[in-house]
Amino acid sequence: QRRRGEGGTGKPPEKMASSPEKSSTAQELKEQGNQLFLCRKYQEAATCYSKTINRNPSVAVYYTNRTLSLADCKHALELDPHSVKAHFFLCQCHLELENYNEAIGNLQRAYNLAKEQRLNFGDDIPSALRVAKKKRWNSIEEKRINQENKLHAYLTKLILAEKESTSPHAAATVADAAYLSFLVCEKTKNRAILSPDS
Repeated sequence: QRRRGEGGTGKPPEKMASSPEKSSTAQELKEQGNQLFLCRKYQEAATCYSKTINRNPSVAVYYTNRTLSLADCKHALELDPHSVKAHFFLCQCHLELENYNEAIGNLQRAYNLAKEQRLNFGDDIPSALRVAKKKRWNSIEEKRINQENKLHAYLTKLILAEKESTSPHAAATVADAAYLSFLVCEKTKNRAILSPDS
């Protein structure tokens, strides 16, 4: 089982800093951050990881440990584009921002990299991919339903306006609008039956 903070890229977990003392201090801070993370002291762990980054800003793993922001994940990927962990956490950031297509793309990349590097993450990545796809579908479906509701309200308003009109063609217009409103309702019912939860 992998601990938080391990590299996972098939490469050494970190590059050597210019002096052994600097690298040792950064490594110690990383380990301290890992222990705090395991104790669920997330803010304190993030502080340790930030200190680690200050000591040695050229190590991708340090940024993926902290992963407090989209910028950290992107910077980690600049340092190590093959970091499964960085792609996975970047996905989590995109999910929080409701950027579902980007999240799915990062998860797919993480999955492919894990396969290439023969890393075993169990069902973590495929499970997260399913969640991201479901969130994307729910978002699209919610927008579609809102559009149909607006169309239905608009058609109802037209029907009522035509009913109050004294125009000789009002009856035919009301019938046409009522039929369109009926079609919108039927289409909505049919789509509700086809949801992915069914």
